[in-house]
Amino acid sequence: MADLIPPDPPLAAAAAKLLTFAPGFAGAVLSLAFVETLTARGRVVTVMVGLASAAFIAPALADGADLFWPGAMPESVRSMIQFVIALCAMGCIPPLLGWLRKIAGDPLSLLKVRFGPQGEPK
Repeated sequence: MADLIPPDPPLAAAAAKLLTFAPGFAGAVLSLAFVETLTARGRVVTVMVGLASAAFIAPALADGADLFWPGAMPESVRSMIQFVIALCAMGCIPPLLGWLRKIAGDPLSLLKVRFGPQGEPK
């Protein structure tokens, strides 16, 4: 009989850590189905934003939800939170890109200060 080779502990730990981001990655990739006008670079950025939001925002929301969850929160609920956060991160991309285009056209518009009335009196 062949003996099983035990997995390398650091490699197994890294694989387990990466596997926790699988629902977030799936949500980010699924969000691409709702957008037709992205370039290849835009699609890569979208997946990275979805994955980053699943990695950084979803754990905080899951921990906050865990405060109100009766008992211990199941891992499936945490995975669902990561999936939904990554899926919804796509909705943040178009407004953010529009704002960045506006700022790139006139970066000093952030520094404009107006004194006096802001329009015609009624």
